[in-house]
Amino acid sequence: MENGSTDSGAEGSDSDAAASDSAGGTADTADSELEGSFLVSGSSTVYPIVLEQAEAFGAANGGVAISVEGPGSGDGAQKFCNGEVPIANASRLYKDEEIEICEANGIEFIEIRRGIDGISVITSPENDAVECISFNQLYSLISEEATGNESWADGSSLLADMGAADAGFPDAPLDVFGPGEESGTFDSFGEIVIEAVAKGKTGLDPDARGFVKTIRPDYASSPDDNIIVEGISSSRSSIGWVGFAFAKEAEAAGQAKLLPVSKDDGGECVVPSPETIASAEFPIARYLYTYVNADAAAGADAESLQLTLTADGGAEFHRILSMTTAPACARGRSS
Repeated sequence: MENGSTDSGAEGSDSDAAASDSAGGTADTADSELEGSFLVSGSSTVYPIVLEQAEAFGAANGGVAISVEGPGSGDGAQKFCNGEVPIANASRLYKDEEIEICEANGIEFIEIRRGIDGISVITSPENDAVECISFNQLYSLISEEATGNESWADGSSLLADMGAADAGFPDAPLDVFGPGEESGTFDSFGEIVIEAVAKGKTGLDPDARGFVKTIRPDYASSPDDNIIVEGISSSRSSIGWVGFAFAKEAEAAGQAKLLPVSKDDGGECVVPSPETIASAEFPIARYLYTYVNADAAAGADAESLQLTLTADGGAEFHRILSMTTAPACARGRSS
């Protein structure tokens, strides 16, 4: 969840201290002579991976206290490129303007591609009118062209104007919930779904009609996935998007229904799962990243950083897929 400064599962103003205590363990249970402390910031989609790693590493190394927070990819990038944290997570690649800030501040970094996540489209468990949704249909509900539209039926009208297949949407209120612009999940959803439609990758002709590449501004946005899920469950005719792990948690709690997604109208509806995300069969799959300050990785904290980054991640995520071998700022964007 893009949840501000929640650390090691603790909440409230004392969360940083609670995180350090939880991640650091006690000297009685640790044999390591390592000592030190640092903060990991950035994407909350990556947050569960690093939190689990921090707790495991801290339990084995009582002198090391690792705090973890998840305010969002953009906020984490700002802290990282200003030299405030040695590690930051992102659910997207760093933007050119973020890399420029790193370069201006002399921050060289190692870019690690940690795994794959699936951005999940969710609605209320009580919404039985929609069982699958395509990219064109998501565009008709969530793109900037849908600004001001207050019902699912408005989406059907926009689809007709787009020259897309009729979705048969119900005449019901349209309540949209999702992450805000500080979130990498916001960026990735726009790039993967909205831009695909605008570029003619879903069967429509962008030369015959202009399309936008942006998300509507008039939806209920939040940096906290818990608030997004609360909104989804509060409206029978809601729709929204979050990372897969949080969507599965919400589904298990009876707060949300995961919608299968088809890239094309009438195409195969794919349910997000660890298997369909890993194979990229699920059409809204994206890589997750961790950025490490190269100087910190070569300094006194190197062992702590290395072991923390290479420990097993959360059960809902996949193991590290690849790791760069040189600072990305020194040789351009790595992938």
